Order: sequence, then C-alpha cells, then structure tokens
Amino acid sequence: MNIVKNLVSPSLYYCKCPYSMNPTRIVVHNTANDASARNEIQYMINNRNEVSYHYAVDDKEIVQGIPENRNAWHAGDGGNGVGNRQGIAIEICYSKSGGARFDAAEALAAKFIASKLKEKGWGIDKVTKHQDYSNKYCPHRTLDKGWQRFLNMIQAELGQTTTSSPSAPNSSSGEKYSTGTPICTNTLSVNCNGTGKVYTGDWSGTIGKVIKGAKYPYRVDRNGVAIGWTNDTGIDTDPHVPGGSAQSVQTVLNGIPSDFNRESATFYPNTTLKIRKAPTEKGIDTGLYYTNGMSVRYDGYVKREGFVWISWISASSGERRWMKAGVLNSKGYNANPYGRFV
Repeated sequence: MNIVKNLVSPSLYYCKCPYSMNPTRIVVHNTANDASARNEIQYMINNRNEVSYHYAVDDKEIVQGIPENRNAWHAGDGGNGVGNRQGIAIEICYSKSGGARFDAAEALAAKFIASKLKEKGWGIDKVTKHQDYSNKYCPHRTLDKGWQRFLNMIQAELGQTTTSSPSAPNSSSGEKYSTGTPICTNTLSVNCNGTGKVYTGDWSGTIGKVIKGAKYPYRVDRNGVAIGWTNDTGIDTDPHVPGGSAQSVQTVLNGIPSDFNRESATFYPNTTLKIRKAPTEKGIDTGLYYTNGMSVRYDGYVKREGFVWISWISASSGERRWMKAGVLNSKGYNANPYGRFV
C-alpha cells in the first residue's frame, strides 16, 4: 500500500485538530465527491473550516492529513463526542459517481483498515461508520451497497470468516413498534446508543429501522431521510406535524424540514454571511459566520423568506446549521447568489 503524508500545518491545529488523541476506533466516511485522495487532503489542509479527517483513500493510494495522535472534526457528535475525539477518520473517495474507481477505492480502504486493526490489535468491532455518531447517511455509497458487505471485505483481508451483522435488524425483533409505523415523538437522539446529543421538541415521521435492545431503538425517517432515533418514552400521540411559524423560529437541530431538498455540494461565499440554527431571519444566530475565501460543504437547502438557505451538520457541535446563499426571483430561482456553488 502506498501511504503518502501531507500533514496539516501545526498553525492550523487550533481549528483542524485541537486535541491530543488516543484512538479507540475507526470511523468510515464517503467523500460525496469525485476528488482524488491527494486533492481531498489538500483541500482540507488549505482551508480553515472545522472539518477534518485523518486519511483519504482512492483507487491508488492512501493520503494522510492529520496525525493519529490528534483528533479530527468529522463525526458530528460534538466537541466531546467519542467519534470526533477518539476516532481515526478514513474518507473513501469517488463516492459521488461510484463505479469502478469507487469500488477500487473501497477495496483499498478495506485493506488499509485491516492493516490498522492488525497494527493496533483491534477487532472488527472497532470499525464504525459516520452514521453511528450522527444522523447523517454516511458513508452513503458504502451503506447503499451494504455495510456488512464492507465489514466482510475487511474480515477477508484479516483472514477471518465473515458473519452476518449481529445488530441493526430491519424488523422490530421484539420492540414495541415495528418498521413502517408512522409516529410522533418529543425526543430525538443523534444515534441509537444515546452517546451523542439528545434533543427534545416535536417531530413526526415513520420508523425506518429498529435495533433491538438499543437505548433509542427506533430510527425516525422523514421523506426518505433519517432524522434521528427515539424510544418508547419519546413516542407520543400528539397530532402535531413539525413546521409552520412556531417551528421556524426554533432550533432545527438535526431535523430535516418537509421542504428540504437534498443536494451535496460546496458553497464559496463572496460576502460575509451569518450562520443560524434555523432557515429564517428569526433563527437563532450562532455568532459564527462564513466570509469571502472560506467554503462550506452542505447536504441540502430550502427556499424561504425570499432566500435560498443551505444547510449542513456542524462537525464540531453535531447540530444542523443554516445560511442564506442567495436571493430568489419571482419564479423561485436563485437569481442573486451570494457566492459560487461547486
């Protein structure tokens, strides 16, 4: 395996990897673009965004950008989350288009992860995915193709017999509710184990997956998108539907609004723009902002109050963030963008 080191400058440790780390796990991601590993790492070390990862893997090589004894911002479970503070982040390249290049990158990643497990004396249980720490569907293409399939690839590299996954069933397996059940809930956890942030509010959706025995066994899906996890205590019978004027001024957190349009892209602002906790001028101001020369990767947008509001999950806080990205014309098009979309 060809491993190239292109480490971030210590002058950027304050935003990229501010804490020392004794890793306890591996966290797998997909890049959601078609950049090579070298370009992926170069982009990461060239900006001052609180987004970082230790390795990127493409079809030919592995490139390291963060030392393994420093943390990285990648898991979306907050400043003290075990994903962000204890996980070695590995990005698998070419996942946007997929195909032969992605398959080769995934195969090399499996080989690399197996070597890391051997190096550290870890078992396959130390291989986790971004989705385990937040509600983001990542590694998206690896999940589409089958997570257990990928674990089997790693186990094959380890020379181990592969087995079916002992967890994450798609049926109720003895829990009170089963998949496909419409529900309302006043509690959402960012993962089924309750090890990340847990929010209270009003949400509705459909149970998309059930994990028997988990602290929050029910995955809540809305419009085909996972918005979080809940349990029997959180599920209620209120006939509420999130949205409207009351919800619009509250923190959206990790929830997905009903008018959310999924889009994975990067935005480069050409002016100073505030970051808010909801897609409205009345939304809570985080006190943070993006300005000319910076960039942000987002996973979707809504059109409200005459503006396009792009959205993403903050790697450092684990909460959903919103920012105006342009002015809509009378036909609803982004006729006056506040920057460049790539």
